Amino acid sequence: GVATWATNCRKVTINPLPVPTITGPTPVCQNSAGNVYTTQAGMTSYVWTVVGGTITAGGTSTSSTTTVTWTTVGTQSISVKYTNANGCTAAAPTVYNVTVNALPVPTINCEATVCQNSAGNVYTTESGMTNYIWTVVGGTITAGGTSTSNTATVTWTVVGTQSISVNYTNSNGCTAATPAVKYVTVTPLPVPTITGPTPVCLNSTGNVYTTETGK
Repeated sequence: GVATWATNCRKVTINPLPVPTITGPTPVCQNSAGNVYTTQAGMTSYVWTVVGGTITAGGTSTSSTTTVTWTTVGTQSISVKYTNANGCTAAAPTVYNVTVNALPVPTINCEATVCQNSAGNVYTTESGMTNYIWTVVGGTITAGGTSTSNTATVTWTVVGTQSISVNYTNSNGCTAATPAVKYVTVTPLPVPTITGPTPVCLNSTGNVYTTETGK
């Protein structure tokens, strides 16, 4: 007899592995919060990983977004992988690099001691910044001290320990966490006294008048 062979063929669909994408802010400022990063929605088994920051919302196995506070200066990263509707999982996480810029640290030159009502005291911080915020306690700004000025001229009016502070935004768009504060001792003006004889006689000589010594 003649042998008959039958071959059963089955069509197989091979689905590609997903390649996640991530969108979100970069660069960012150190300690900035509320930075939202997004990948494709409608997937399962999300795995989020953050290096150099902390996840504050989302970032779970069911979430297509994660919110990050970046704490470490430098090139940091966020990555994600997931399983798509075909049951296929990405071969490797997608890594998204984030540049985290340091916060500025303002400085102020400072005269430690000034006289009450002295004018023309000029205080200077770094130039080339924006959104300067000057604050003076115990005195009055008479020049500068605006949002565009890196100097402030002060007349100190109140005796005692007073202060001047400044904050600003640098070229990376980052604002100092706290203002620079300098303390100024404002000393009172002297009040001279005079002692000596009175009344005196016309043409009298040797009348000695005295004020404070050591001045």
